[in-house]
Amino acid sequence: MEIKSRLRSFFRSRPTVLEISALISILTIAFIIRMLPIRWGALLSEFDPWMQFRQAEFIVERGWSGFIEYFSWIDTERWYPYGQFVSRTFYPGLPFALAFIYLSLSSIGIHVNLLELAVVFPVMMSIVAVLAVYFLGKEVGGKSAGLVAAFTLAVSNANISRTHAGWFDDESISIPLMLISFLMYIYAIKREKGLRHVVVYSVLSGFFLGYVAACWGAHRFPFMSIQLVTLLLSFIGRYRRGILVSYSITFGLSSTIAASIPKLGGVGYVNDLTIMTGLFVLGLLVVFELSSNFSNKFLRSFVPRITTIALLASLGILAILPATKFLSTVIPGIRGELPVLISVAENQVSTWATVFMDLGFFLLFVPVGVYYMLKEGTDEAIFISALAILSIYFATSMVRLAALAAPFVAITSGYAISRLFDSLGNVIASRADRRKGEKIPIEYAIVTPILIVLLLALPLAPSFLISRNLPRLSPIDQAYVPPTVVQSTLPVAASIPDWINALSWMRDNLPDDAVVATWWDYGYWITMMGNKTTLADNSTTNSTQIGVLALAFMSPPEKAAQILRQHGVTHVVIFVTHEVTSYAGTYLPRLLGYGDEGKWVWMLRIANQEAQKLDIEPFNERDYYDPTKPLTEGATDKFWKETLLGQLIPYKPTTEGGNVVHYYNEPDVKGFKLVYSSSPPYRSYAYVYIYELTD
Repeated sequence: MEIKSRLRSFFRSRPTVLEISALISILTIAFIIRMLPIRWGALLSEFDPWMQFRQAEFIVERGWSGFIEYFSWIDTERWYPYGQFVSRTFYPGLPFALAFIYLSLSSIGIHVNLLELAVVFPVMMSIVAVLAVYFLGKEVGGKSAGLVAAFTLAVSNANISRTHAGWFDDESISIPLMLISFLMYIYAIKREKGLRHVVVYSVLSGFFLGYVAACWGAHRFPFMSIQLVTLLLSFIGRYRRGILVSYSITFGLSSTIAASIPKLGGVGYVNDLTIMTGLFVLGLLVVFELSSNFSNKFLRSFVPRITTIALLASLGILAILPATKFLSTVIPGIRGELPVLISVAENQVSTWATVFMDLGFFLLFVPVGVYYMLKEGTDEAIFISALAILSIYFATSMVRLAALAAPFVAITSGYAISRLFDSLGNVIASRADRRKGEKIPIEYAIVTPILIVLLLALPLAPSFLISRNLPRLSPIDQAYVPPTVVQSTLPVAASIPDWINALSWMRDNLPDDAVVATWWDYGYWITMMGNKTTLADNSTTNSTQIGVLALAFMSPPEKAAQILRQHGVTHVVIFVTHEVTSYAGTYLPRLLGYGDEGKWVWMLRIANQEAQKLDIEPFNERDYYDPTKPLTEGATDKFWKETLLGQLIPYKPTTEGGNVVHYYNEPDVKGFKLVYSSSPPYRSYAYVYIYELTD
């Protein structure tokens, strides 16, 4: 009877039922959108997820002992002939999580396909992220703010791009765990809570934050965000002993976990700026605690002064750090000194157009949300508004970091929208009170539901329903694309099987001891799906070997063959994109620029760095490329006739009627024999060519 009465009481509480129903609906929308790519098959997207899967597969093949053996694994099928010490190159968190889930299910008799589990894993973690954003939004602005924030993240392009089916990469697990850590930390520093409450939530925050460090290179953002916001709260007069206790536990536990990760340098990680600034903040909190017991005004005023001096000192340390990938997100200007880094599209500096396409029109509500939060002035509001400002700055610094900003854009915009609707509701209520018996004015009766419908419908409407010429702002457009290998890296929602066919041919026809040289973009695919040893791959850990590979591609064939043989290479793979268009009754065959024909200028710049190291004559970029023309048209005769890559690309340029066109010419390169073409000429948009080195 007691259970029945509780159930009756629950269902009589209509607001609670509506809240739960709305949340379930939002989670369902998030799940369905992110599962759209599954229609193309259970395959991983992009490149890095394949290496994450390879690590999980290594562990699963060895059972529970694989977690131990992982830390001594040298992968000899990659970066030939040296191999790669995997645990010192990659973060173990994501493959460990997948292997743990798989082995746990297997131990209780539930057997699943590991690849299919990896495909679905990011979708399930996205549900966790949406839930975390709901609770964060609810903590800041109540239930309505939480629900709008959850919906905003559910349809966020930036989040979908890193959590859709097949995106088995660091962000898929790191962002949800980061949000949970922030949520636990907010719970921990709440006022008027007992010590047990503070300790429990601080331990949870520290654990999840530490696991983020085991998964993600960008863990420095949540680490330093907690440090910064904690110091900010203390500096503006919000310090209390609970903050010291909570920060000490969270920082201590997360730093201990981070210092145990070989990729981060193990114990040596304590010398990292992330840990040093954390200790610096801890010391300042101790000073705050000590000064809070003094009645002397001078001592109380001394704390802000020493805080200011210490902050300036920390900025000075930051300024003299070497130009690393992580510093380049803070100071984007130094990225030009790192050609291997900037050659990757997702590491480019964002434009406002890309930021808006990733974060959507909800970005317009962020200033309003930040204003309202700062006006409210609660600890959690200050926390979230600071995170929103920082994350949006980093999103403008690097394309891939839009996924980092998406949750905080969702919370701040959700808060703003809920406040705006609250204000609109108050206006309607006040008018109704003043004019009892009168009907609600038609402008309110019509405008309110229209706003709600537009808010829900616009983000979900595929662009083709509105106009095919509009940018792809819809999350359905973002998700409804095949895995990268299925589309052969081309930006089309269609199956172009050239890479899949080529990888299958490699696996079945190349000798087991074959060593493949290709530009590093395709290394993971060749290792995982082609089952062949590669000279370099997407981890880009050995910049010298990438430089040697670039030098070979930019050298004449005779010299290139000599370089490649010195490294044991037996086969060379290149990738070319080409289409035939019709204009005014004339057929124009042209290179598209999505393959090596669009990447070679980066090979040239990296080869130039390697030439300087080897003290050989540097390459003059102007001799190979006319920068006033598109890359596929600006390549000079020196590129086409005096470089290995230029000669291996079968489509050669010529001028017809003032247009540069590219016709197929059967390759005849001394020392290189064409043994495989993924498609006949002019029959596809993507072509994979495999050459064998000959005597």
